[in-house]
Amino acid sequence: MYGLLLKDIYNLRRYVKQISISIVVFGLFAINLKNPAYLIGMITMMTSMMVITSMSYDEYAKWDKYALTMPILKKDIVLSKYLLLILSTVAGAALSTILALIMSAFMKLLSLKELLLASGAVSLVMLFLFGILIPVLYKYGIEKARMLMFAVFGIPILLVTLFVKLMLKLNVPQPSQEQIEMLCYAFPVIVLIVLFLSYNISVKIFNKKEL
Repeated sequence: MYGLLLKDIYNLRRYVKQISISIVVFGLFAINLKNPAYLIGMITMMTSMMVITSMSYDEYAKWDKYALTMPILKKDIVLSKYLLLILSTVAGAALSTILALIMSAFMKLLSLKELLLASGAVSLVMLFLFGILIPVLYKYGIEKARMLMFAVFGIPILLVTLFVKLMLKLNVPQPSQEQIEMLCYAFPVIVLIVLFLSYNISVKIFNKKEL
């Protein structure tokens, strides 16, 4: 398992350089907008997408077919991608939170608690969305699933936006503090369930896939 993760990290070295440049660009935008949460969102999203880049490299090089000539289980190959997703998301969230904290300290913007909440929320959302997306990538491959990627990310955002607008239009009372806190406690559990189901679905798809 360690070897599979190490292989992905080596392959992603070029992508890390792109992220470094993007961090500078996003940092300038965040300073201009005076919004450190923007920095957290963009960096965490970019690092989460490393799992897609990794799967794309593997697909192009036909890595999975080669890997199965070695004593490696299919479920371990799949598990390595989920571990990469979690590690890259956490790393991006940690790095962006530190940068956002420095920015907030100089510009007197958000507190540490607010930044941690933003970081946690973005990380959970990314894990949730990629938990839905990864089985699709295993089913159809990176190239065929490109349009579906937009659907996985775009449809939930669209539905939430429409739901909020509808609630405002109907003058539905905003959720209470207790309801918001309940949702905050429930969402991490939901994400864990989604990732667990996603992993098992991906393993079944990968086991049936002809390489």
